[in-house]
Amino acid sequence: MSPDFLRWPDGFDLGVLFAFFGVALGLPALGYVFLVLDIRAYLRSLRRALVKVVNYFPHLPAWARLETPRCIAVFDLPWPCTEEQLRRAYRKKVKLSHPDRGGDPRRFLVLQEHFEQALVLVDQLEATERSRQPEA
Repeated sequence: MSPDFLRWPDGFDLGVLFAFFGVALGLPALGYVFLVLDIRAYLRSLRRALVKVVNYFPHLPAWARLETPRCIAVFDLPWPCTEEQLRRAYRKKVKLSHPDRGGDPRRFLVLQEHFEQALVLVDQLEATERSRQPEA
């Protein structure tokens, strides 16, 4: 009969050895797979966000986007604008988003808020321009 050290590896030792190497090589590989899946999901969400941002104001030039207040830019107007231009653009947008014409009520309320904010800004601008003009 041979000594015990010559019978190595037996079945138990081989099982433990394969399990160790399986864990040692499998966990990093599994982590890499999850990393790739997570990065792909992140890139998809980033692309969706970029598409939303780019399509939000596609018609305004870059310089106007930086200087135009959001409540004015919603109506596709440059800043500064007149109250008449604002009201005309508001009527045009209302025709598309009014709930009676199939629009979303929540978006319509947001449009109303933007119009009220824009009206305040335009009134402030016109008031400052009137105060700058010399009286005759």
